[in-house]
Formats: sequence, C-alpha cells, structure tokens
Amino acid sequence: MVNSNGKLIATAAASFAAGIAFRSFAWTFFSPSKSSSNLKHSLDLKRWNARALDPNPPKATENWVEVYDEPFHFVEMDNKFCRVIRFRFPAGERTLYHRHKVDSFFVFFSSTRVRNEKQGEKPVEFDIAAGGAADACYCTEPIIHRISNIGNGWMHGLDIEIKSVDQKEYKRPCLQESDNLKIICKGKTMHGKHGIRVYRVSVAPGKSAYLSFPFKRLEMCQQGSLLSVKSSSDETEKESIPRLTGSYCWSDDTFEGTVENRGDKDYILFVAEWH
Repeated sequence: MVNSNGKLIATAAASFAAGIAFRSFAWTFFSPSKSSSNLKHSLDLKRWNARALDPNPPKATENWVEVYDEPFHFVEMDNKFCRVIRFRFPAGERTLYHRHKVDSFFVFFSSTRVRNEKQGEKPVEFDIAAGGAADACYCTEPIIHRISNIGNGWMHGLDIEIKSVDQKEYKRPCLQESDNLKIICKGKTMHGKHGIRVYRVSVAPGKSAYLSFPFKRLEMCQQGSLLSVKSSSDETEKESIPRLTGSYCWSDDTFEGTVENRGDKDYILFVAEWH
C-alpha cells in the first residue's frame, strides 16, 4: 500500500527479501503509484546479465558470503535465463549473513515466522505464508542479510534470479484470467518497469482445466497432486503423473492442452513467463 506522501509502505513479508524495493503479493498484483521509488529503475538489458556485473557490495560489519555459498541455499538449476536457488531450513536455524545482487522473485512452500537482520538496520520479525510470492530489485540495491527461522514450521521456498531476457518488453498480451488462472505479476515488478510475468494456476480435485502457455517459462509447483495431462498436439492421454510440492521445471516448448486433477487436494502452480 502507499501512504499519503506517496511512499511505499513495506508489509511484513516485504522485509524478507530486502527491507528495500520489495513488495509481496497474495495472488493479486498491486501496481506501485507513480511516486513510488521503484519507478526510478529503468530497464537496461545489460543489467539483466547480472552475473557479468559485480556492483560494489554494501559495507559489511561482519563476515558474509554470496547467497550461492550460504549453507541453507542450494543452486539447483542454472541456465541462460534464470538461476533457481532453493532455501530450506527448520525451526530454530539461522542463515549466515549473505549477499543478494541479482533481481529475483520468490515463492514460499511452507508457513513459519522469521527474523530478518539486514546489516546496519534493526531486525524485523514477520510471518511467511505458504503460497506467498514476492520480488526484489537487487541489481541496483544489493543487500546483505541473514534470516532466522523463529516459527514452528520449515522455511522453504525458491529464490529465482532473473539473469536475462530475449526482448526489452513483452510482445504479447497477458494470458486471460479465468477460474483456473490468475495473474499475480504483470511484468512490472522488476525495476518498476518490465519484469517477469507470473501466473497462478489452480485445479480443484476431480476437475480439469484447459491451459495454453505459448512461451518459455519456469513452472513451480506450490501444492502438488496427481495429474492426467493431454496435449492438443498429442491426443494420447498421459498416465497419472504425481507433481510434488516444491518441484519445478524449465520449458522452452509451448503447451496447449488439458490438465485433470485426479488427486484429493488442489493442484497449485506458479508459471513465470519469459520474454
């Protein structure tokens, strides 16, 4: 939300990624006001190749490591477009101080309460909810922080670093929303301008959904179930496929077809569209 002075008011979840230039969204994308400081960021494709850049790190008062070297963060996939880092640690554990320097969006698979300690600032405590998502502009504002899990559940989710995009902006409109598909990020989160679109797909038990993804994408399973998938290009129905919570996959291929949920709980999927 935005206060009367036009300044972005950080929510509790916003404190997780940075305490700066960070917003959370619970399945609804809220555009910043024109006076939001996020609008100062301009898109330069060179900035998206963030690993080739090494901005001056923030001044640190204690030792720190890059996020890739933090023991509770695991780099699981690294391609031309994105880097997927899984963070997962139980209640009572705390990360090392670590640095983020690449624009990212986050998804959370479990609920807990955390303490965020950003160097040079007062610690902040807040709740993390399973199914939440957020983004942060780390290319222009890298941070060093550590996270303590002070709740009762696991701290588990994905940090997806955006390494590159093919085009400066999207050439196609957003997918149309439906009962099964909602837009949670319209591609204007990173740098306050053009970023990565993110959709939320949900299919109830015993129900089917017709889906079409004509783009490169990262699919992230927020809540798994047992699925049957039939592609329009291949009428052969695939056998029931278990999709596990916390799993993900990158796809360069388009998809158009029907997904049937044969499990006993909702199937929930994040889909990030690259351009």
